[in-house]
Amino acid sequence: MDRVYPITRLPLPPGVRLLENVYITMRDGVRLAVDVYLPEAPGKYPVLLGSSPYRKEAQLGSPVKGYHSEVCDPGVYIPRGYIVCVASTRGTGMSQGQYNYYDIEEQKDGYDLVEGIARQPWCDGNIGMIGGSYYGKSQYYTAAQRPPHLKCIVPFGASIDIYRDLVYHTGGCFFGPGFMDRWASEVNSDCLWPGPVEGKLPPMNMSLAYHENFLDGPWYWERSLYPTLNRIQCPVLHIASASSWLNCRGQLLGYSMIKSTQKLVIGPPNYNASYSRLFWGDKYITEYVLRWYDYWLKGIDTGIMQEPPVLIYDRGADEWRYENEYPLARMKMTKFFLHSNPDKPDFPQGLINTDLPGMSESPDTFASPRDRSAGDKPPLAYVTAPLVNELKLHGPISATLYGSTLTENTAPIAWFVKVGEVRPDGKVSLITKGCLKASHRKVDESKSKPGQPWHPFDEQVYIEAGQVYDFQIEFQPLFHTFKAGYRIWLQIACDDPEFRLNNIQDRVMGPVPARNTIYHDQFHPSHLLLPVIPEAPIIAPVKQPMWSKENMENIGLSRSTMM
Repeated sequence: MDRVYPITRLPLPPGVRLLENVYITMRDGVRLAVDVYLPEAPGKYPVLLGSSPYRKEAQLGSPVKGYHSEVCDPGVYIPRGYIVCVASTRGTGMSQGQYNYYDIEEQKDGYDLVEGIARQPWCDGNIGMIGGSYYGKSQYYTAAQRPPHLKCIVPFGASIDIYRDLVYHTGGCFFGPGFMDRWASEVNSDCLWPGPVEGKLPPMNMSLAYHENFLDGPWYWERSLYPTLNRIQCPVLHIASASSWLNCRGQLLGYSMIKSTQKLVIGPPNYNASYSRLFWGDKYITEYVLRWYDYWLKGIDTGIMQEPPVLIYDRGADEWRYENEYPLARMKMTKFFLHSNPDKPDFPQGLINTDLPGMSESPDTFASPRDRSAGDKPPLAYVTAPLVNELKLHGPISATLYGSTLTENTAPIAWFVKVGEVRPDGKVSLITKGCLKASHRKVDESKSKPGQPWHPFDEQVYIEAGQVYDFQIEFQPLFHTFKAGYRIWLQIACDDPEFRLNNIQDRVMGPVPARNTIYHDQFHPSHLLLPVIPEAPIIAPVKQPMWSKENMENIGLSRSTMM
C-alpha cells in the first residue's frame, strides 16, 4: 500500500525510534497497520501490544488524548527494555478490511497479530498485551484465541458483556445520550480517518445496530467476552476501577470465570472514564505493572507472585488492603429495608435500617419526569440514622423495589437508583448506581447470585398500570467504608438524562407523565442488599499504594454530587 498521509505527531522521547505502519497479514489476507516504538539500541526485545479502532498515532503525549491514548505512553516503557506495538483493528486508520465492532473476525485477528509480531526481527518471542477500555477488551478476546507467543495480559477497565456493561447498561436502558451515541460517532470518524486506504471498507453502522438489537441476543453474544473467558490460559492481571459506570461490573464478574493464573487490583473510582489519565499517568501503578511484565516476559523474579492475589482500594477509608479472593469469603450479604419516617419530613422521605418493615407502613409516591427547573433533587430518597460504627461494603450490591406506576403507557417506565453517603455536614456524595427498565424485569434465578440478579433481557413484557411488581436492580459493585457518624443514602427516580427510555418496539417516547409508588411493608419488603465485610486481621502489609493521592485529586476523582 503506497498511500501516505502527512500525519502530525509529537516528537519522539529520547532513546525511542518509531517504525510507522508495519503491516501484519491476517489469515484472510487483510493487512493491519501497526506502529512500533522501539529502543534506539538494536536487538530483540519483549513486546507490549495494544489493539483498537482508535487513532494509534495519538499515543505520544498520553494521557491527554482520551480514548486514543488508552494503550500506554511508549516513552515510559521503552527505557525499561520493551517494545510497544499499537495496532489499528481492521477497517480503521491505515488498516484494510471492514470494522464490525468486536465481531468474530476482529477477535481472530488478535491471534494473527500476536503471531505475526512474534516473527518480526525485533521481537524476542515474548509478547504481553496492554491498555484500558477497548484495549482491555481486545486483550481478553485475543487471549481466548490462545496464540502461543502471548505470555500475559493486563486489561484495565475492560467489561466482558457488551449488552449489560455498555450499550444497555445493566438494566435494559440505552446508554445513548450519556455515552454510546457519542462514542459510536467518534469511532466511525476513526474508521474513515485519515482518508481512503486500499482494501479498507466503510464501517458498520453501530448506532443502527444498537437500536435494532434492543434485546440481548446473538448480535451481543458474538461480541461479548464472557462466553469464551474460560478458554484463557495465559496469566492475567486485571485492573478494575471501583464503581466505574462502564466496566467495573463485568470485569469483576469475569475474574471469577477465568481459571488461569490471575491477580486483581480494584482501584479508585473512575467516574469520568478517564482511563488513560488514571492508569498511565501514575508512576505507582506503572511500576506495579512493570513488575508483572518483568516476571512473565523477562523471567525476573520481582516478588509480585508472592503477594496476595487481590488488592482493593477503599475510598471511604482511604486505604489499600490485600485479600485472598474476590468476592470476599467473609462477605455477609445483608438486607437494609426501606421504611416510612414517622416524622414525615419533606425530604428525604424515608428511612433505611435492618429491621423488617411493619404491616401498616404507608407507600411513597412521586411524579415523573421530575421538574429539573429547580435543580436536580431526586423525587424520592431514604437514609439511615448516623452510623454508630463504621460499615465496610466491598462487593456486589442490588436493590429489590416493590413498585407500581399509573400512566397511560408503561412502555418507557424505568427505575434509576443511586447509593451514596451523607456526611455529618449534610452533603450527599453519590457512590454507585443501577437501573432497570420495568418491561425487562424478568430474572433467571439459576444464573443469579446474591447482589447480582441475572436478567436475560430476551423479551420485554410491559407492566400493567397500577399493579405492584418486584424489581431487582443491580448496581455497579461498591468498595467503600461508611464512617461512624455518616449515613447511607438511597435515591430513586424514573428518569435520567444519561439514558434513553424507549426503544424501537415501544410506541411512545419516554419519559412519560406518571405517578410512581414504592411500597415497603410486611408484604412488600423493599430493600438494599449490601455486601457487609466484617473486620479481619491484615494478611500482608501494602508497602506501596497503587495510585498516588496527588494523581487521584488532579484528575477529579471526587465522588459525584449529582442528584
